[in-house]
Amino acid sequence: TKSCQSTLLATLVGDDDDDDCDIDPLPLLVLLPSADGDVVPGMRRRHLEYGDGVFGARHADFVAETVLPLVNDRFRTVATPEGTVAIGSSMGGQAALHLLLRHPTLFGGAACLSPAFQPATIAAVAAAGPDLLRHKRIYIDNGGDDADADGTPVRVPWFDVFDHLTPRAQWNPGYFWLDTQLQPSIDAMRTTLDFHKVRYEYRKFPGGRHNEREWSRRIDGPLMYLLGGQEEEEDENGRSTATEL
Repeated sequence: TKSCQSTLLATLVGDDDDDDCDIDPLPLLVLLPSADGDVVPGMRRRHLEYGDGVFGARHADFVAETVLPLVNDRFRTVATPEGTVAIGSSMGGQAALHLLLRHPTLFGGAACLSPAFQPATIAAVAAAGPDLLRHKRIYIDNGGDDADADGTPVRVPWFDVFDHLTPRAQWNPGYFWLDTQLQPSIDAMRTTLDFHKVRYEYRKFPGGRHNEREWSRRIDGPLMYLLGGQEEEEDENGRSTATEL
């Protein structure tokens, strides 16, 4: 998409006829591009649709009540919460968790890459607590300025030549500042989840930029966490640590 705020709908598809396949069921991924253009000058349509207000609620309902049934009708999916998750980046990460909170009987998990969590969504998690999210899978990650495993400070470079080599645009600033700027809202969400002892996976990628190229380099993490076979262990805060089987 032209923007960096898309949402991914992932569901599982049975593949009983393929004896050579080692994975059953198979994941089916449906990309929902974010809307281009402004509702009014200066007000991006996707910011409203992916936000936590009335427009965001209508968008979540559209995905859950129109798009998801269409996918389940056209494909032999595992139409259960355990077989259906939402994945998003930036505002799309906010939208993915909002979708899980609003339709928990349809979705079993959400992955939020470099999410721009909104206050009402954090408040909804605080209000829902473990009762709503106890059996859900939640994945959160982000880049930005931070220290690496050795404690060495890593800053996001303000310029990366590969950000300019995109098929649809010759200029992409890479949003080098944005993951660092979004850290406080991510910390607030994690604090809320920890308080309620809700299981989730959090991964930090020091120096990571805020664009599709960066997210594509780590998309395997949320896909394996949400859809792969894993055993879970709880830490002292009730958070899960996943081990791939």
